[in-house]
Amino acid sequence: MTELRFYQNQYESEYTASITSVKEGKEEFLVSLDQTIFYPEGGGQPSDIGWINDIPVTYVEKKDGEVLHHLSRKPEGPSAQCRLDWRHRFDYMQQHTGQHILSGVMYQDFGYNTVAVHQGEEYTTIEIETDSIGEDEIRKIEEKSMEIINSNLPVLCEWTREKEIDKYNLRRPPKVSGNIRVVSIQAYDSVACGGVHTGFTGEVGMLKHVQTEKIRGRIRLYWKIGQRAFSDYSLKNEIVAALVEKVSSQPPELVQRVDAVIQEVVTLRRQTDLMEGRLAACTAQKIFHEGTVIRAAGGELVFMMIELEEEGKDFLKKLSAGLPADRSWVLCGVNYLQDSFQWIIAVSEKTDFDFNAYRGELMTIIDGKGGGRPPLWQGVGSNLEGAGAFFSKVREKLSAF
Repeated sequence: MTELRFYQNQYESEYTASITSVKEGKEEFLVSLDQTIFYPEGGGQPSDIGWINDIPVTYVEKKDGEVLHHLSRKPEGPSAQCRLDWRHRFDYMQQHTGQHILSGVMYQDFGYNTVAVHQGEEYTTIEIETDSIGEDEIRKIEEKSMEIINSNLPVLCEWTREKEIDKYNLRRPPKVSGNIRVVSIQAYDSVACGGVHTGFTGEVGMLKHVQTEKIRGRIRLYWKIGQRAFSDYSLKNEIVAALVEKVSSQPPELVQRVDAVIQEVVTLRRQTDLMEGRLAACTAQKIFHEGTVIRAAGGELVFMMIELEEEGKDFLKKLSAGLPADRSWVLCGVNYLQDSFQWIIAVSEKTDFDFNAYRGELMTIIDGKGGGRPPLWQGVGSNLEGAGAFFSKVREKLSAF
């Protein structure tokens, strides 16, 4: 049995223990100690990480009373210099204590039972037994939880026997038997829990709801807790400050101003699309009359080629749509961008052109990719110098059929 020192003092971050066994796994070593400051994964709280004899501890688990520390290589000697990644440990102490506060408030004040908890690297999520919750309720949950945090109440952890558990007003029945560890925050929350928590609620710092999700007919709430909440606030404050400068509005007017800017953009895009369509139609007429007539086995057709620069991504397609439907023609075009170009081959319904038969040759010339089906094929190319040869090869294939 490994002595669990984190239950005696959750703030102890360094300790020297004795190695009791080392087992070799497939890619790691499983190390047991006579006592440990490393919390093994359990109760929704991830395991501690850190170092033993300067070897990284990547995961910790508990099996049959023995705590197994996963190390990338075998430790030397009989003793283990244990050192926690304290930032990681304290982060999850904040997450777990904050979750207790939130679950307690939701149960005591709103009657919502917590049915699932996940303490992830970005968020702590709490799934509650209801299919809906209002924003006003969430705000009240936040406010009450912050009141408990700011009161800096002690977080009490004590062991009791199963037969004495009824003296506690538990939020939910214990999932274990025998000796049971109860974590309490005065009258606000009391629950059987084997996790590691802060000593006082004030150490949680702050918390903020950031997202709501409906799942399996219940509600899952996403929370930023502790330092994560502060970092999230700092990031969003920077974003707001940047937007204030860019749109020349103060924070209370930002949403209204951004909505107005979005509407302006939508209007401008609609107008641009109309103008681009008209330009494409005029350009289509011009290049058709300037096209080269090719005599092929199937009869005469008009071959057009065009090189454009920094046009919209759909301009070439719109160009092909503006060509006469009652004539036989082939359009070969490129639209140069910064480091690549768009290409298009379009044909009229009266023109039989087997692009797939020549695809390999054509794509090799321009280092291109793409495809399609009659009457249009399109894609991108990276060999900017290959456009001339690309045009010539298409014309050569047209003359051959």
